[in-house]
Amino acid sequence: MPHGGRRPGAGRPKKPLAEKILEGNPGKRELKVLEFKAPILDVPAPPDYLADIAAGEGSGLGAKEIFEQMTAWLEKTGCLPLICPAHIEEYALLKSRWLACEAKSKAGVLTKHPTNGNAIASPYVRIGLDYLSALNTAWGKIWVVVAQNSARSFSKTPHDDAMEKLLAARRG
Repeated sequence: MPHGGRRPGAGRPKKPLAEKILEGNPGKRELKVLEFKAPILDVPAPPDYLADIAAGEGSGLGAKEIFEQMTAWLEKTGCLPLICPAHIEEYALLKSRWLACEAKSKAGVLTKHPTNGNAIASPYVRIGLDYLSALNTAWGKIWVVVAQNSARSFSKTPHDDAMEKLLAARRG
């Protein structure tokens, strides 16, 4: 096993462009702002298999709708051509499955064991947590590109809106 030396990905991560602009460019190097001279490609259409994946009852969004919502938001940021469509597909799929698990777990965090009748933790809660973890990883792949390549700061994202909808559904 090698010791020391340069390794890919080692070191301090780069600051997002918007943060450098806010701080007045402390490094005094020329800031790299991406400008697209060529026409931006058309928005990718959601794959056919996403149309078949619907979210749970009460969540309202299926995978296809999440894909379309995400591509519309990315188009507004100007970062859509930089992001692999497979990352957007992965995000949409995981988010719809997470919403389905959350819709199933509305009944509570406990359920009855099928053989002895004792109370056990709901399997939908555990599955939902697994999907949420994978969803956050998929979101990170997209967000890192947006944060590092946009000159504006984006505080309101589609990811935040889903949480607000979910919390509002639980209150109501």
